[in-house]
Amino acid sequence: MAITLSRIHHVGIIVQDLDRTVAFYNALLGTEPSIRTEVGNSAGLAQQMQVGQAAGDADAKIAFYDVDNTSLEFIEVVRPQQDLHQQPVAQPGAKHLCFQVDDAEEAFAALRAAGHEFHAPVVHFDENQPDLKGVNWAYFEDPDGNVLEIMEDPNKKGVKGAAQKVGLAKG
Repeated sequence: MAITLSRIHHVGIIVQDLDRTVAFYNALLGTEPSIRTEVGNSAGLAQQMQVGQAAGDADAKIAFYDVDNTSLEFIEVVRPQQDLHQQPVAQPGAKHLCFQVDDAEEAFAALRAAGHEFHAPVVHFDENQPDLKGVNWAYFEDPDGNVLEIMEDPNKKGVKGAAQKVGLAKG
């Protein structure tokens, strides 16, 4: 039997404190979550998160943001409480979330002015990386240490639909 994976529905990210995360992303994206809810008393939740088998073994707070043609899901596992361990950005298993921007230098300056700290200045790919020539990017982090990227891609590979305007204030 063949299956069709048609598009990315959402990207889920575990966070330590959903209220803090929502404040950060409200400011970054300039919008409120499209869904904010709590899930509990679900054996399925506990089993999928691999923290138990029975209803009541797990509780979570969840927020979804719609971003262009996908969504970001942030999950705070309320029970059982777990320490959040982020992989260093260059380690296997590490992840980052990239936001396309029209001008990386302009976005970098606006985000820095709003108080966001970047790992380094904007990287500019040139003729030494012919497949990525013109791509400019930089990493920063959200309050839980999730690595975020801004990227200017003149080829806009993989992008469909209209761009979403976002806010740049620090939460």
